[in-house]
Amino acid sequence: MPRSAGEVIRYLARMRPQLHVTPAVLDALGFLRGLGRTGRKRVVVRVLMNDVVGLLPSWARTELGIHRPALVRADWDRPAATVVGWALEWARGPSEIHAAARARLVEAEPGPRDGF
Repeated sequence: MPRSAGEVIRYLARMRPQLHVTPAVLDALGFLRGLGRTGRKRVVVRVLMNDVVGLLPSWARTELGIHRPALVRADWDRPAATVVGWALEWARGPSEIHAAARARLVEAEPGPRDGF
């Protein structure tokens, strides 16, 4: 598992020659973009998907045919997905899984015993 953003970038750079858009990838993307039985649910999925694809490297977005300007990704997609995430978290109520994950993060934070 990568331990930093730099490690992810180096990994993707090494793997880049092997990564290509295939018909299966495009089918999966279309499937994910069409999730939701109602218009409201499809809007929520679209907002989240726009933010997720914004995390992809530019070459991947280009190969996938996704052309969202950086300004739109930063000033619309990210804030909209954040609000949707907060709303979903509020609507689902307390989650034991979420609480346990947060507790593990706190335990994993470097402290005096780690020399930091």
